[in-house]
Amino acid sequence: MDVQKKELPNGLVIASEAMPHLRSASLGVWIQTGSCSEEAENSGISHFIEHLLFKGTKRRSMAKIAETIDSIGGQLNAFTEKEYVGYYAKVLDEHLPIAFDLLSDMVLNPVFPAAEIERERNVIFEEINMVEDSPQELIQDLFLETFWKKHPLGRPISGTKKTVSGITRTDIKNYFKRHYTATNIIVSVAGNIRHRDIQKLAGRYFSKLESGTPADHGVPPVAGAARTVRNKANLEQTHLCLGTTAPPIADKERYCAHLLCNILGGGMSSRLFQNIREKRGLVYSIYSMLNQYRDAGTLVVYAGTAPDKAPEVLELTLREFSRFRNRPVSSRELSRAKENIKGSIMLSLESSSSRMSNLAQQMIYHDRFYELEEILKAVQRVSARDIRDLANRMFDGSCLTLTALSNRNGRNLKSVAMEL
Repeated sequence: MDVQKKELPNGLVIASEAMPHLRSASLGVWIQTGSCSEEAENSGISHFIEHLLFKGTKRRSMAKIAETIDSIGGQLNAFTEKEYVGYYAKVLDEHLPIAFDLLSDMVLNPVFPAAEIERERNVIFEEINMVEDSPQELIQDLFLETFWKKHPLGRPISGTKKTVSGITRTDIKNYFKRHYTATNIIVSVAGNIRHRDIQKLAGRYFSKLESGTPADHGVPPVAGAARTVRNKANLEQTHLCLGTTAPPIADKERYCAHLLCNILGGGMSSRLFQNIREKRGLVYSIYSMLNQYRDAGTLVVYAGTAPDKAPEVLELTLREFSRFRNRPVSSRELSRAKENIKGSIMLSLESSSSRMSNLAQQMIYHDRFYELEEILKAVQRVSARDIRDLANRMFDGSCLTLTALSNRNGRNLKSVAMEL
């Protein structure tokens, strides 16, 4: 891998990877702020700003932004996460200077038109409505809110209708000025590029940006065991999330956690899928997932099942948790999980956009770049004993949290929840 990193005098970091066999290049401008940087009363403001950066700059109207990227056949998009916001463009390598000019203009010179703020506020309300209408998404938001109660990690990225309603243009401008500064920005590029050209372009467009204050990551959350059963009308299924703590994203046990999660519910050959869906037919969808952040993490099992089957699904899932604690995983399971994860990692890095994202996230959480071979070796080193040791800490019950959405007010879940 041909990777270079450079820091401008103002603190902005440039990371680039040359992939000469491609004809594309992907550029990302990553801001180290997200829903975790927000106060409770302005929850959702990072996501709001992400929407608004497409609504016009001092040099370009909203229509001109769209016209610029379309005229070169490129792709332009953005997203907000809990700990960062990303703006990115994928173009033919020859058009990378245009992408730099466009993205830097959007990120550095937004005008936040008052009319667009009100229009986009309604768009975000509809986005929040979409989550309410999607039980699989809603239950996961409800889980995090219950698991990390009163901490920014537990809040939905989009905020709530109440908080979004209260965000003013002044709030937006002040938040933008405070967080969109050089020390909080990583410019990440991958594709058919030359490093010196990338550094020149980044210097041209970002060198005059004020350094600002580095991101304040706040106080790590404290998780505690909790049970939440919410009634929601017109549901045919009961939707469940059962989870516990997991290592943070940069923890030395992160690869062990990924393997444990994979064996538990990471695919069709996983324990949950085989034992609960295939052998008993209790669910259509069941899987486990890791949510990992700078200072905390959680492993969560999701399942959707008939209301009268929900207690059995919970009991079988808890049985799998105990099984991890009581017996080492088999060599066959461990080997399969390792190959699955290694294959997923390698396949996920085949495009310039995925390499660009990988670069940025490594800079955000590790402040260095891990070679692919280094990662694969770390995965291979994990032993069955490592997984059992981690499972004994994760599944000891001290932070076991259950959330459920049910159309029957959870009558048949409350007794099970009390026994957890």
